[in-house]
Amino acid sequence: MAIIIYPRTMNWSYMKQRPQQLMIQLGALGHQVFFENLAPLDKEFKEIEPNVYLFTDTKTFLHKKLPALRKEHPIVVWTTWSKLRTRIATLFKPDITIYDCCDEFPHWAKYEPKMIDKADHVVCTAEVIRTRLSLAYPDKPLTLIPNGADSSFFHIPLSERPADLPPGPIVAYIGAWAYWVDHKLFAKAAARFPNVQFVSIGAPYGSSGDYSKLPNVHILGEKPHQELKHYLAHIDVALIPFQYHPITLATNPVKAYEYLASGVRVLSTALPECIAMEPHVTTATTHEDFLGKLASMLHYPDTAEHKHKRIAYAKENRWIERGLKADQVIRQIILDKGLKLR
Repeated sequence: MAIIIYPRTMNWSYMKQRPQQLMIQLGALGHQVFFENLAPLDKEFKEIEPNVYLFTDTKTFLHKKLPALRKEHPIVVWTTWSKLRTRIATLFKPDITIYDCCDEFPHWAKYEPKMIDKADHVVCTAEVIRTRLSLAYPDKPLTLIPNGADSSFFHIPLSERPADLPPGPIVAYIGAWAYWVDHKLFAKAAARFPNVQFVSIGAPYGSSGDYSKLPNVHILGEKPHQELKHYLAHIDVALIPFQYHPITLATNPVKAYEYLASGVRVLSTALPECIAMEPHVTTATTHEDFLGKLASMLHYPDTAEHKHKRIAYAKENRWIERGLKADQVIRQIILDKGLKLR
């Protein structure tokens, strides 16, 4: 199979996002995956999932491990950060470079043209990104691979309510507590529904609102990914309260799939990718529309039929399916280049 390198971008343990999920799936399909971790490890290579290895000693990897691998297998670099183009070419010298455009961060845009020129194939997460890239780079092979649902979220065990989850009805946002969250909307919702507990679970990222005067707002911080399902089991409505911003308008939210996999009702601002998930995700265009729909969801009980439909939709959009699509992309490039899989 191929050797797949995910070059230094993040720590494996920093949330559980698209890169980790896709690398897990590619490892499960038989490829050998080497994930360059930011934080140091207690050993040279650490198998974190079947066929998925973490490493931080890049020099040792380049001079001792990679040459032997290169003799037997095609070397594929899969990157989500366009700024790494030069480092990828000079250090890893891959047979194949795949650029996965999964976010529209404005400060990354200046690096994109050279990265795409160097890439053998471009992958993207959302229709908005696919449309832009297909117009800007009409001759570049391009594949849409959205985000997906973690299979473990379909099987949430019965568990006690987490100790830091307050009593009463719960409306929650799970994800980076970032500047693209509409903090004014979140605060408005908490003020409008004082008897409902509003919870944020996720790592802080940039500035956020001041909720000190809202006793029903609880900022719980980041939790290990596998613990999230224990919180989802006790949530009445899950939110995606994003501002309209270049980043959010092009996002295919991982959290939407995880929410739906757990069966919880989902309310989002009217992001293009969430509109496409209707009726499994409810979307709202304005603050008042959002608050009105939240009031309705809190007032009317959920039904087993709607819950089953949400879960069924998530089951059609698992990371397993996304991994198979990524594997198809890799295999087709190998075939087109006349390389061999062993």
